[in-house]
Parts: sequence; structure tokens; C-alpha cells
Amino acid sequence: MLNSRSSAEHRASVLKFHQTSDITEHAAGMTGWDVRYDQISPGQFAGSITELSIKGMQLVRDQANQAMVKNGAAQAGSIMFNLPFTATLDNVYCDGHAFNLQSLLVSRGECLPEIKTPSNIDVICISLQMKLLQESLQKQNISLDLTSTHCYQLPLLNSQIELLHFLDSVMNPESNTALLEHSAIQNSIRDTVLQCLLELIDKEKVQHLEPLARKRVVDRARDYMMARINEPPSIVELCNNVGASRRKLQYCFQETLGINPVAYLRILRLNAVHRELLNPFCTELVHDIAVERGFLHLSRFANDYKQLFGELPSETLRRTQSQVC
Repeated sequence: MLNSRSSAEHRASVLKFHQTSDITEHAAGMTGWDVRYDQISPGQFAGSITELSIKGMQLVRDQANQAMVKNGAAQAGSIMFNLPFTATLDNVYCDGHAFNLQSLLVSRGECLPEIKTPSNIDVICISLQMKLLQESLQKQNISLDLTSTHCYQLPLLNSQIELLHFLDSVMNPESNTALLEHSAIQNSIRDTVLQCLLELIDKEKVQHLEPLARKRVVDRARDYMMARINEPPSIVELCNNVGASRRKLQYCFQETLGINPVAYLRILRLNAVHRELLNPFCTELVHDIAVERGFLHLSRFANDYKQLFGELPSETLRRTQSQVC
């Protein structure tokens, strides 16, 4: 666990990282929160707060070496999702109930439940604006009682692993934080996190659909995508407009086309970049074009592009420029 006794903060416009050696200082490190942390295990405190704030969402990674009791409130008008980055052998206690760290805790931001945490905890706290969550719940026909605290026991789902890996890379202060300043990247992060959360809380089984019904769902999704061919929508935007959960949409795509909708969307975005690079009047850099399409991990983007088109995006751009000359 962290053992530095100094405080250090690295800032981008939306990302903060803060190391602490005092629990009271630690509790004060989250923007817009009013919380009290009481240390209950003996020893020098060491912790860190990593915070990413984007439109409609606040992400906080909370790491601490000591056991503590947490009370207070997060940002008003928000719904809070708490998910462990790493599991421990000890339980978390929430309002008198014990549960293991392989769980997703959902509560209202302005009235967080009292939580007792074990030592060496590493959790991600996701604060979502109520309006943003309600819109997606309604449009995707997912039920969630927003008036009380819920705890979801999580088997190791692909969506959970996907979310944690994604957040670990996004909330890394040593990565290229300048990318986080782009609105397209922020929207991509928000929509990816939101859709993964919706999948974790959606307990409804996908009903069997006849082939024609599955194809109608896929056709609606593809029509929506093709109408925005140069700015392909995110998966949450697609699910909201089709009126289907990601699980249902994935089932329909897989049965109808043999490909999942996330991969299909990624292919559309890669093609949008490809068309832009083939434009003889293009004056933008490959980096800027990729970022505008919401590609956060540029090395992965370049590899996916080469796999699809047989050349790197920089090679496509050079080929286009040589033809113009």
C-alpha cells in the first residue's frame, strides 16, 4: 500500500491525483463531497485520491491503508455507485449489513449510507447525475429503485472486468492526461462507464426473439448508426435510441450478424477516420482525427486501423498527400 508521507498533486483540467498521510486531509480531497472518515485501525495513515470530473459524471478512486468508518454526502442530485478495484478477505459493513467486496453498492449521493471498510481498500466511486441515469434506465427498460440503497452481488462478469480495466487506464495520472481535455474523449468515457453500470444492474434475462424481431432491432440500430456515419454514436446513445439494453442489443446483433454492437460501432468509427484520411483536403493530424472520433488509446486505435485496412493511419495520410502532390 502507499507509504509516502508527502502530499503531491498532478492536475489536468479534469484529472486530479492527491496522496495523503492524514485521514482528515484524505476525506477533504474529493470535490463537492462533505464526508467524515474515522480511522479505526492503528498506524500511520497513507492514502490517495484520484478524481476525474466530466460532464454528468465524477469518478473517484479511493485508496487507503487503514480501516475506517465513512459518513456524509457526495454531490447533490447524484446517484453513487461503489465498486471494488481489488478484493480483500474482510467484509464491508453498510448500515449494519455485511457484504463482501465483490459487490456493487448503489445509493443516493446526498445521503450516503454509513460504511465500515477494512484495511488496504481500493474502490472506485462513480457519481452520476440523476437525470442522466434516469434517461437511460427509462429508454432501455431497466428497473432500479432510486429511493434507497442497493447492493448487487457480482459474479466476475465481462462487463465488470471491462469497466475496471478501462477505468484503471483512464484514471492513470502518468498517462497522457491532455487527451482528457477533448469533449469527444470525455463523452466516450462517460458513455462507456454508464453503459457498463447499466449492464451490471440489469438482472432481467433477455427474452428469446424470433429472427424477424431480432432483425428489426438490428435494422433500427444500423439505421441510427448510418444516419450518423461521420460521427458514430456511443453504445449508450445507441441503446437509448433503439430502446434496448446492451444485453438485448448484443443478443440481436450476435444472432443476426455474428458480431457484437460494440465491435460494429468501432468498425464504423475506424471507417469514419479512414474516409477523413482519404480526403485530399484534410489538414488535420491523425492524432486529432482519432481523438475527434473518441479514440482514447491511440496505440490500440493504430493497431485496429492497420488490422482493418492493412496499413497504419499515418500511411493512409501519406498516400493521400502524395497523390495530391
